[in-house]
Amino acid sequence: MTKRFGFVCVLTLLSLTATGQTCIQKYDSVERYKHSYPEKAKFYANALLVDLDSGRCVEEIGLAALYNNIGLLFWELNDRKRSVNSLLAGLKHELVNKDSIHKDLLGLYYNLSTINQETGDFETSGRYLNLAERVVNKWYLNNHEAQTRFLLNKGIYYRETGDFEKSLAALNEAVSFIGEKNDSIRITLQIELGTTYRHFGDLEHGEEELISAVELAQGNHEWLYFQAIDRLSSLKIEQGDYSDSENYLLHNLERKREIYGDQPDEMLETLNELGYLYYRLNDLESAESYMDQALETGKDLRNIRPYMLNNLGAIYMKKGNLEKAEECFTESSEGFKALYGTMNPDYASSLNNLAGILKEKGELAESLNLYTRVLDMDKVLSGANHPNYATSLNNVALLYMQLGNYSLSGKLLMQSKQIREKALGRYHPLYIKSLNDLGIYHLLMEDSVAAMEVFNEALDSEIKHMQDVFPVLTDRQRKLYFDETRYNIERFCSLAFSESFFSGQYAEDALNHFLNTKGILFYASEKMKKLIQGSGDEKVVNMYNDWRDKKYRLAQAYLLTEEERIRQNISISLLEAESAQLEKELSLSFKIFSDQEKSSYHTWNELSQVMKEGAAMVDIIQFRNYSVEVKDKKLKQGFEERERYAAFVIKPGNVLETVTWPMQTDFAKAFSLYKNALQFGVQDVNSYNVFWKPIGAHLKNVKTIYFSPDGIFHKLNPVIFFDSERDMYIADEYDLIHITSGKDLLYSEDTRFVRDAKIFGNPNFGRLAETHKLLQLPGAEREANDITGILDVRKWKSDTYYFNDATEGQMKRLSNPGLIHIATHGYFNDDPNHVDPLHSSGIYLSRDEASNNDGLLSAYEAMNLVLDQTSLIVLAACETGLGTVKNGEGVFGLQRAFLVAGAKNVLLSLVKINDNAARRFMNIYYQELLSLEDPQDAFFSARRLFRKEYDNPYDWGAYILVSKNF
Repeated sequence: MTKRFGFVCVLTLLSLTATGQTCIQKYDSVERYKHSYPEKAKFYANALLVDLDSGRCVEEIGLAALYNNIGLLFWELNDRKRSVNSLLAGLKHELVNKDSIHKDLLGLYYNLSTINQETGDFETSGRYLNLAERVVNKWYLNNHEAQTRFLLNKGIYYRETGDFEKSLAALNEAVSFIGEKNDSIRITLQIELGTTYRHFGDLEHGEEELISAVELAQGNHEWLYFQAIDRLSSLKIEQGDYSDSENYLLHNLERKREIYGDQPDEMLETLNELGYLYYRLNDLESAESYMDQALETGKDLRNIRPYMLNNLGAIYMKKGNLEKAEECFTESSEGFKALYGTMNPDYASSLNNLAGILKEKGELAESLNLYTRVLDMDKVLSGANHPNYATSLNNVALLYMQLGNYSLSGKLLMQSKQIREKALGRYHPLYIKSLNDLGIYHLLMEDSVAAMEVFNEALDSEIKHMQDVFPVLTDRQRKLYFDETRYNIERFCSLAFSESFFSGQYAEDALNHFLNTKGILFYASEKMKKLIQGSGDEKVVNMYNDWRDKKYRLAQAYLLTEEERIRQNISISLLEAESAQLEKELSLSFKIFSDQEKSSYHTWNELSQVMKEGAAMVDIIQFRNYSVEVKDKKLKQGFEERERYAAFVIKPGNVLETVTWPMQTDFAKAFSLYKNALQFGVQDVNSYNVFWKPIGAHLKNVKTIYFSPDGIFHKLNPVIFFDSERDMYIADEYDLIHITSGKDLLYSEDTRFVRDAKIFGNPNFGRLAETHKLLQLPGAEREANDITGILDVRKWKSDTYYFNDATEGQMKRLSNPGLIHIATHGYFNDDPNHVDPLHSSGIYLSRDEASNNDGLLSAYEAMNLVLDQTSLIVLAACETGLGTVKNGEGVFGLQRAFLVAGAKNVLLSLVKINDNAARRFMNIYYQELLSLEDPQDAFFSARRLFRKEYDNPYDWGAYILVSKNF
């Protein structure tokens, strides 16, 4: 979907004086018809240009201005070549009698700079901007308005070339020239400052500038007010703040309709932005509605309609309505053809979309015909070494694959890959796509080794790119980015864990890829930013902002072609080195920043090296069988529904042992038997054999297990598995510590146990009791009172929050207590298709009437708490260990959220046990904690003591301890 709006073009109309009637009439005709009848406008524009070039306007004054203005009209009519030539003709005319830095040339220099900038010729654009600077310095040195305008152009130029620091410097210098004035110039500067900050990922400062622009413009400068609102709305979409964006845009649309009812083009940007917003939200009905309104509003603007149709076609395509999508793309292509002819990139793009529709409909011959036409057009328009040409090659190759012409398909895929690698580099998403497409081709050719090679390279690049760009993405953007990566990792695992590869290097590579992406969505960069910027340490704040700028520039650089990087003098290796150096300095200056290191790529060998004797890590990986085939001229690929598992046992001394289960193992059935045995108090003799026996064979002489589950294993507590042959439970043999990611073993640190407890019990659920069917928890309050009594000893400090005091707001205000005990209800949504898994699990607390808190503390909110010196969180709520299970990412639940917030250990429940048993376990646990002051030792000791009183594994196995400190 193409937004099309947003580029800031600072173009200048020059005054026309004393021109002859014929030339003026033609110029007026161009102006009159440029929107409604662009081909007629082109006719008059060309006629006027002929008159100018032939000297028929020779008696007139203002020829340079006429060339300038007709050049801008050609630009609006998308005739870039004539546009530039007209401006150059105007410049040539002026230079006959004037030197190169005469003040009359300033407007032409600005326009030539801006137009070359938009075409991507930054070198030429910069040359004209330098000439403009010489003019300003000679003629307007003490003219603040002229200086401000130059700096505005300069700031935009540097923004478009990717130089964030120089862009900001120029725009801020322009602000300093105008002082305290609150006129249209200041508002324009703030809009551009906000846009610059947004463009480079500093959404917080961008928001500040745009909000300020909105406030200054409101009631004083209407058009700028609407522009600032549209820019702010676009920023809000990037922030994932869709609610605010929607409110702003709807307000803007309403006001515009009141004021500009007879000027429909004023509405288009807002309507388009609303369509894009709802498209992002997957609210395709609303997206379609607003794009329809945009089409109706701009029905007489023939140079806009094809773009809107293209966007509407994308919406229909996403909805699966191929017929309507085809209609839109057909009309869009015809519109582009009428406007710009057949050798035009927009026309080629719409034909490409149309070819994709025909391919989906199975009309392969027609699709191939269109794709081939686009291929020829791209070769002429962009050249045979351009990424656009490579994309067309790739499209044709994939279609030949469906048609069964594998030889030609493979040849074109390789050609496309080579162009993309040279032009874009190894970390660009399009190069990664080439590798994945080649992998599919090799699988169809039954060359699994070649397929694994390119899939492996693709994942190496994809994960590297992901780790570099994640710091400057919003949480929602990270999720969308990772969805595709998750698919590619599972495909690689499926192939790597096949019988032919499972004991080889590819299985190890799959394990490493899995290690480096498990838990990656829990980055908590918003918390890190808030803490650093609120630290009061200006040096650290500046260093952090510099790091984020470089990270963003690096993310942008990956998306540029090699040619564009050279032209803009951007070095990826230099940006990577500078970013790494800043990370080291920040880690020394600010402890929370050391978490950034966890995004580095690690291998299982590193885990083995930090493992102590007698310890082992068991990493479970869920996967599904993957297959791909061409059947009935359709490429069919995907996963079976049935889940399979592999396990890796990592031991000291670089020892890695692989574990597999027979293909016929029915894990879902085994889990049902596990639950039934617990529920009805029947001894479970099945789970050990199904879930654990294949692993146990690799655990001789092991006492401590670091257990990293995946999939259905998240819902199990292995310590209660019973080995009937040896008449013992797993708990009798091992200390099993749950971890969320093996990388946690690399970042363990010694922390002092702080004797400061915050205890929350039996919140007042208020209205939530009705809507969520909650009962009050007097037993939880008694449990919390017991704990307070146990901890009420010398050198311990404890604060209790019951009923109305146990608020969500109070929880959010906590700062690094040693221990938090929370006795309340938990919630989770186990639907894997839930829109936002980070909001699908949490706990119920009291609503704080004086704030906007709703009484539901979600995992997302918990993730951003300040708990970096907190040793232990106890979640004494039913089933708080559960959450939405996402393969390759772990449980999106409270356990992971509190660990990301900084807690070293989280004790939680997998099942609900009766109040008396729960109260007794907690009493024993806190007595042991008081004595041992180590959450892990206290947990294992308490469980052994508790088993003597409650021998049912449903009771003593209800709790698990999830840790990241060892």
